[in-house]
Amino acid sequence: MMWAYRVDGPGFVRRIERPDDRRELAPGQVRLRFMVAGLCGSDMPKLNGIVVRKGTPAHDGAPIHEVVGEVVESASATLPVGQRVVGTGGGVTGLCEFLVVPDQRLIPVPDALGDVEAVSIQSLGTVLRAADRLPDLSGKRVAVIGAGPIGLSFLHVLKQRGAAHLTSIDPVDREDTARRYGADEFVRMRSTQWVDTLQDHERPAVVVEAVGHQHASITDALRAVADHGFVYGFGSPDDPDYVLPYQQIYERGLTLHAGRTLGDWHGVLAGSRDYLLKHRDDFSDYVSHVIPASDAQTAYSLYARPQRGRLKVAIVAD
Repeated sequence: MMWAYRVDGPGFVRRIERPDDRRELAPGQVRLRFMVAGLCGSDMPKLNGIVVRKGTPAHDGAPIHEVVGEVVESASATLPVGQRVVGTGGGVTGLCEFLVVPDQRLIPVPDALGDVEAVSIQSLGTVLRAADRLPDLSGKRVAVIGAGPIGLSFLHVLKQRGAAHLTSIDPVDREDTARRYGADEFVRMRSTQWVDTLQDHERPAVVVEAVGHQHASITDALRAVADHGFVYGFGSPDDPDYVLPYQQIYERGLTLHAGRTLGDWHGVLAGSRDYLLKHRDDFSDYVSHVIPASDAQTAYSLYARPQRGRLKVAIVAD
């Protein structure tokens, strides 16, 4: 038997015991013993029943995908039994004692990093991959909508890449943290309100939307950006169709880019590992709460409510 969690109604999870299905691993797969997982904004719609993977009932598991684990069984040529690894796996059923993940989505954890520190590698990697798609930021005004964990990662990365003036926008009072991660200016208001305050000379050349899950912030980013500017939609959508201000896009020569991280997870994770090791001190408070798996409901409830002082929430094995 193994412990696992299942969604037990919108916003609620319940711990259960279920048989450990020790089916034979496919080539390249490894079986992990759960050590740590990080909660992500993209887990919340699944928790609330808004998004469920096709063919998978919501009650079969609890969503989590940023994982650190120990390899306990291996059909991989590169990840032996006993190896500590970090990566992406689990999806809507990730919060369980053992999970099977393809080795292409994992890399070894360096000895220098603790388990909780290492869990940030997956999400930071997606930010670095997105930043590779942005235009040259040298000397430019840049804005990031959202100052949660993803928004903070963007602040750090974009400052390192040469942004001359970096604005962070969030209705939650996260000014001290945003400035530590690279913001030159913090605007405590909703993005819709922020847009209405902008003078033409204050408009950023690049805007990153790091909120997702609703329509307004993408529209706000397009309204805020300077003429011929670039908007990157990072936050994941909950709806299949969005209504966008196409006339503004057309007449002002704007570029809208979006997309999830696909493909070379080894490269994404390795680049993130190296970045985190280089800037380890800067990310020392990135995981603000560490909660045991036996109290997973507290972790999900905490993460679901944006608030001052709450950044990345990690769930650790008891």
